[in-house]
Amino acid sequence: MKKLFFTGIVAMICFISCEQKNATTTTNNAERNTDRNHMVYTAMETGDVSKLDSFIDKDIIDHGHGKEIKGIDSVKAMFTDMHNHMSGLKFDIMAEATSANGEYHFAWYKMSGTCTDASMGMPAGTKMNTTGVDLVRIKDDKAVEHWSFKDPAEMMKMHGGMDMKKDGKMDPKMDHSKMDMKDSTKK
Repeated sequence: MKKLFFTGIVAMICFISCEQKNATTTTNNAERNTDRNHMVYTAMETGDVSKLDSFIDKDIIDHGHGKEIKGIDSVKAMFTDMHNHMSGLKFDIMAEATSANGEYHFAWYKMSGTCTDASMGMPAGTKMNTTGVDLVRIKDDKAVEHWSFKDPAEMMKMHGGMDMKKDGKMDPKMDHSKMDMKDSTKK
């Protein structure tokens, strides 16, 4: 009976120890993912993309911009280009989390800045102030996929297509008959 009791106690200690180790690993993954996520936003704000290779996979796929952007060099070019066409670009992270299995990192952010030219689809001098959610899939300690979700109403307002009425409803001003509405999912 004593052997059975002793074996049960040892098993319980091992179980608790393993659970604490898993919790520590999850916390470390979350902290590492948070730090790296902040480095990505800093790269967009400053245009310095030199540190991204260490935690973004060379074959990353970015799904968040209307078309897929493939490869670390393309992502770096996009970040640099974004920085070059915005002044005062700033990302304020409101909340973020890593999934329990460490495979996904989520960030809810507020982005602000001013367009310096019309290359982003808005006239020069347009103030950007929008919120969004980024989702990154992580494999072998590197970001391999990214999705970005923004509030369509905020984006339409910044692009001059809609304004808010006093009653809080959207007021469409865009002439959709002149827009090229190609299906971006077709190749």
